[in-house]
Amino acid sequence: MPAIIRRVPPTLKVVLACLAFVFLLTACGDKPPPVSSGGKSAINVLREPIQEPCNPTPTYQKQIAGGSVTITPVATYRIAGEVMSKRKYTRGWGAEIMPFDLALVWGMLTYPHVMKQLSIKHDSTRMAWFRVKGDDPPVDFDYAMSHGSNNHIIPANENIRKIVDDQVSIHDRVVLEGYLVNVEGRNKEQGISLKSSISRTDTDRGACEIIYVTSVQVEKKR
Repeated sequence: MPAIIRRVPPTLKVVLACLAFVFLLTACGDKPPPVSSGGKSAINVLREPIQEPCNPTPTYQKQIAGGSVTITPVATYRIAGEVMSKRKYTRGWGAEIMPFDLALVWGMLTYPHVMKQLSIKHDSTRMAWFRVKGDDPPVDFDYAMSHGSNNHIIPANENIRKIVDDQVSIHDRVVLEGYLVNVEGRNKEQGISLKSSISRTDTDRGACEIIYVTSVQVEKKR
């Protein structure tokens, strides 16, 4: 799922566009792999995310407060990256569905000299603010835009939720595997229609990945 990151002049901030809506979905019971930590680096964050079509495509039904939603995977997805910002949500029905947002970078954005000039932080509206510091950015606009993403995390089960909650921190390296998903339904107050990005280069609202995570690996920062 594509997410958006922009390189901007040092005095400006650019929003990593995120979906403002949230949805609830059934955990599927997949067993997550053990969390790795320490030792030689086991996670390669230089590779591009891997996205493939779902065939056949499973769907999931989930009851939510005052209604229900249908969750439809649109692609299998694997992303390995370094965590630049993490946000946990604890209030509202949205927090029941997607309790975490993770802003990840990969490729050259993980190089130490590039990382020093990056600043990415989430706010309370499920957006992430991205800034490149300095007058001579080490990567060009198109590269920066296509090698970072803000990911809405839907844990497939309680074990994965606990790993993301308790063991994922800023500058850890992670591998997330699962599905990019769309969601349709309604609660008693409104209709819900959400679509995950499926491009690495799209921007603005709707460009965030919505990942139904069935497997997670964590390599702790050193």
